[in-house]
Amino acid sequence: MPSKLLDALLLAMPLSPTLESWRQYLKSQLPYPVQGAQTLFIGDPALVIVVFQHDKAEVLLPAMEWRHHDIHTVKPRSQGVIDACSGSLEQLLALVEDTIALRLKSFHECSSCGKRCAPEVLGSLKGEPVCRDCIKGRRVLF
Repeated sequence: MPSKLLDALLLAMPLSPTLESWRQYLKSQLPYPVQGAQTLFIGDPALVIVVFQHDKAEVLLPAMEWRHHDIHTVKPRSQGVIDACSGSLEQLLALVEDTIALRLKSFHECSSCGKRCAPEVLGSLKGEPVCRDCIKGRRVLF
């Protein structure tokens, strides 16, 4: 989830004109909802995270680390870094698109309604993946 405090602190360090143009392009041109200021959370649920720092943009794959059947920690994994001086918007877009494709492969179909869902919103009912909407009110392990 976006952190307003972190975004506010990062805003104190302005981005280079190159990175700012990349950030604005992602915010306005992607066909997914985009949240955040200097850290962009693209998609709902997040399909990719793009962190803009003063000289580079890092693309992260949202991922979960499961400690127990119902306890998980968000552990995004770096998919690559694009340097503002030597990189290009095309490289950043390719990395974002590759990361979105990888994230979408982790989605599974709900055995009840058929909707494709992120793994963190799926539970299990009789050994089959079921989304939270379909099992609302039932006692199920996530």
